[in-house]
Amino acid sequence: MGGEQALRALANTTYEFNAATFQIGQEETPASAARGTIAFGRIVTDYRGDRRLTTQESRAITGVVTRSRRVVAGGIGMTETNGVPAPDAPGAVAAAAADVRLLPDQLLLAALSSPSTLSAAGTRRVRGEAMDGVRYANGPDTASLWFDRLSGLLVIAERVTDDGVLGDRRNTATYTRWADAAGVKLPRQIDSEANGRLVQHTIITAALANTALADSLFAIPDSIARRAQRGPIAAAPIAVTLQELGPNVWRAEGGSHHSLVVRQPNGLVVVEMPQGSARSRAVLDTLRSRFPGVRVHTAVSTHHHWDHSGGVREYVAQGIPVVAHARNVDFIRGIGAAPKTVAPDALSRVKRTPVVRAAAADFALGTGETRVEFPELPNTHVEGMLTAYVPSLRILFVADVVQPGPAMTSVGAREVVAMVRARGIAVDRVVGAHQGVVAWADVERAAARP
Repeated sequence: MGGEQALRALANTTYEFNAATFQIGQEETPASAARGTIAFGRIVTDYRGDRRLTTQESRAITGVVTRSRRVVAGGIGMTETNGVPAPDAPGAVAAAAADVRLLPDQLLLAALSSPSTLSAAGTRRVRGEAMDGVRYANGPDTASLWFDRLSGLLVIAERVTDDGVLGDRRNTATYTRWADAAGVKLPRQIDSEANGRLVQHTIITAALANTALADSLFAIPDSIARRAQRGPIAAAPIAVTLQELGPNVWRAEGGSHHSLVVRQPNGLVVVEMPQGSARSRAVLDTLRSRFPGVRVHTAVSTHHHWDHSGGVREYVAQGIPVVAHARNVDFIRGIGAAPKTVAPDALSRVKRTPVVRAAAADFALGTGETRVEFPELPNTHVEGMLTAYVPSLRILFVADVVQPGPAMTSVGAREVVAMVRARGIAVDRVVGAHQGVVAWADVERAAARP
């Protein structure tokens, strides 16, 4: 990259970039290609001042364009979205600092400064060539690095982190098209993968180093700085409450994702296992407290998207059978079988084989007043989507396709209305896995909008 002396003299970098970021975990089916958000912008990193500025314009899969400007300086951060500024949470500031530490130049400098952290990582074939590796062991920044034998340049940096769906998540960054910038070689293409799946493809269209930087670039207004939180990142406790929807039916609420709970004579049905194991434990602990001695006899997955299936492992660990759409059965089994060595959980310890079965057509659980049916919902959001319908209360539990409330989209509302009419079922209320609970008439009105 120009030698250790050149790297240590690197005071700042400025990158102009184009990038495609792929939404793994939000695909049409578990094995489909992920959709991409396109962005372009600039990143200015001031190593000497411990400051960073990111400006970008992005176009989401919906076509919505967002312009943002983010500044991290003095231990706090600010993000301005479409002209509206707000302070960053401490976790976002810490993540930005980690991003800087893991840049190739900074990672190599840290490794050079701490030779005792290094060990051989063996040889790896990349692009058909053998490359030599070294492991840099430094807590959360631990990485394995592989270098091109001919050029000596870094090609791959790989870190293993914990993931609720993937288990051990191998985050691999591949650096190519190195070119000089003020005496230091910097990559012009960066491809990031998670367990072999492309997460981000970035092209550096221009790279500068050691330029004069104006302090105004990194200014955070006093009105924002006063509201910024500092200090250690504390994990907020997960609070789950049971909102009664009718006799023997509740929504387990808390945060952005909710589950449906139905008490039947032989136990409880839980629909939706979102986010992660901690959230699942909070739900199951709440149910044990509210219904002592009553077991959860079945958990049902509405669809495969990772934010809705990240809590599966805790249910499996507690021996609770899972039902999923036939398209998603292998995916759910894979979550339960994933190795989890970075942060072993309850399932890692009990080593229980997941019991997962497919929801056949017209699948239902129970009889009488507590019967729950699981109609499939054809939609453009995801394949293999199950809803939950309680005929006695005429309520329909829906994930993602509609988010009941003022922001309901007409497209999703039309898809729900079409399914309800095709099946000839009567619905009085729609209950969201996100957002609120609305009358059926509200969904029909949303569906009628252009």
